[in-house]
Amino acid sequence: MVKMNTIALVLFAAMLFSPPAFASINPKIQLVNYSVSESPAEPGHAISLTLHLKSMESDNCADRVAVQLVVPYPFSIRGSDTQYLDSLCFQDPDTKGDFTFILPVDNLATSGTYQVSVATTYEKRFTKLSEGNTLNLQVGGAPSFTAAVVSSTPVDIYPGDSAQVTVAFQNTGSSSVQSARAGADSRGIVVKWSGREQDLGEILARGSKRATFTIEAPKDLRAGTYPLRVHLDYTAQDRTDGTVDFTFNVPVKPQAEFEASLPSGALLPGEKREVSIALKNTGSEEARKVQVRIKPLFPFSTDGTVRYIDSLKPGEAKNLAYIITVDKDAASGGQLLGLLVDFESPQGKKFSGSADFALPVRLPTVEEEAKNYWYALAIAGVIVLIIVVRKLRGKKPAGK
Repeated sequence: MVKMNTIALVLFAAMLFSPPAFASINPKIQLVNYSVSESPAEPGHAISLTLHLKSMESDNCADRVAVQLVVPYPFSIRGSDTQYLDSLCFQDPDTKGDFTFILPVDNLATSGTYQVSVATTYEKRFTKLSEGNTLNLQVGGAPSFTAAVVSSTPVDIYPGDSAQVTVAFQNTGSSSVQSARAGADSRGIVVKWSGREQDLGEILARGSKRATFTIEAPKDLRAGTYPLRVHLDYTAQDRTDGTVDFTFNVPVKPQAEFEASLPSGALLPGEKREVSIALKNTGSEEARKVQVRIKPLFPFSTDGTVRYIDSLKPGEAKNLAYIITVDKDAASGGQLLGLLVDFESPQGKKFSGSADFALPVRLPTVEEEAKNYWYALAIAGVIVLIIVVRKLRGKKPAGK
């Protein structure tokens, strides 16, 4: 009996001083890690997102596990957005808690960080449990540019013309740029200093900016196609500097140009006479239906007569006769005179041009002055002769 009491006391003491043991009521699943096949993800690619989940309670398994993924644009999910597992226990291999989703990235995605939501639900003894997590996925990429001439004013450029050329820079890449700066230069045509370099600032991914350059085709420029080189400098999101160059062809169309000259001779102040003026086509295209009139400039004047030429080919010259009157107060020397020329191209397009030249004026010589006033001198001489004769007749000898 004593022995039985001793055993009972030992068992009681063991129960009294041993640490208590508790069983978990519910299982718990945690997202312990995740991995992606490509980070940052490139637009147009499809990446694999693997979620690593684990049951954290050693004595309790989670039943009917469901993992649902919610993704924002530019991601999408290939296949179902929810994957299932019958049960997940603490002792299970780590790979059993792996859930892999394929996420295509849109071709037009822009670089940045996007949040993906993970919702995990599971059960135990008809009790529903859930966990929520948020993942940050990166979309990378780089800027990429195309450029195009979107307007030219005027559309057709001829020697001597100035034009406004607008170039649009399109960022087709997935990353924006900062401090964008556009510039232009050329060989043959002239890019005006004002606006040759232009600040465009930020150009967003899939965005665009425009720059307008003023160009000029020199008057003596031959017709042809001339390169306009345009470059774009920028700073990318990773702080690296980039540059891209573009070349556009600027056609300079042929056109008739004119110069005028006086073959010989000079006019006198107050003189009015017919003058022959040579008009030459110095351009690169035939001029048709040519109408020429003198631009009235002091000290010259005309009756406004228009002269007509059916055709004037490049390098060809024709003489035009005009009656020109010189003002009597004209000074000696080469005096500027101009021709106004209206004409058509062989294609029927109407143009206007001009041709200035110097028409010399000189003062008359003494002989020419005498010739101009001989009649006055003759009359004066006759008058003097009459007076003398009368005086002689009036003197009679004394005593007669």
